[in-house]
Amino acid sequence: MGRAAPTLTDVSTAPPPSRVWLDEGLVDQSWTPPGPAVRTWSPAVVGLVVGLALVLVVALVLGLGGLERRTDVLRDTPAGSTVRTGPYELRFTGATAQQRTGFDDAVTWRVVMTGEGRTTGEESLAPDYAGDHGMFVAKDEASREVQLPQGETFGPGQRIGGRFTPGLPMQPFAVQFDFSPDYRPQERVTFVVYQLELRDSSLLGNQDEQWRNAQQAYRFELPLQVLPAATS
Repeated sequence: MGRAAPTLTDVSTAPPPSRVWLDEGLVDQSWTPPGPAVRTWSPAVVGLVVGLALVLVVALVLGLGGLERRTDVLRDTPAGSTVRTGPYELRFTGATAQQRTGFDDAVTWRVVMTGEGRTTGEESLAPDYAGDHGMFVAKDEASREVQLPQGETFGPGQRIGGRFTPGLPMQPFAVQFDFSPDYRPQERVTFVVYQLELRDSSLLGNQDEQWRNAQQAYRFELPLQVLPAATS
């Protein structure tokens, strides 16, 4: 009697079902799911990193000269030097200061920058001195008072409202400033003449080009002479 052949029996390899139950305890709020560790920084460390970054930025700016005094904006110019700005040649040699009392008893100091000027253009012109577009500024270094001009005069007769005539040589020219009653004249007064450039300064850029103040200017330290007080 022959031996029975073995039979192939299927054997399941799946793991036995896991048991699931409800944990009635409280959930720990500090628990986080397993995963990559997240590094946190303390406020002290963050402050140190930010401080080091600021130090590096300041060092870089200093290394590039970013905090140095700009020399391309105000150009120190000796009194008596002729400067060319836009359609003008100007030369200023000194200044006068005079205390003036008005009919309403208001006291001001009239400071006048004296010199010469002419136009190099082909039409009669007068330097623009009024408002934000004015090309002249005066400053008292002692009190830090800054003033814009009140007027300008032309020729030997000190004409108010005159102009430079093309083709003529230098003629007398002066720029007038009114300082406050607290102003006290010093040996010198600072006088700034802006460099002019031809450009369209309109909002839409669709107008004719005009002479406007550039970023650069000439700075004079003019010797100051005090005149006797006067009543105007």
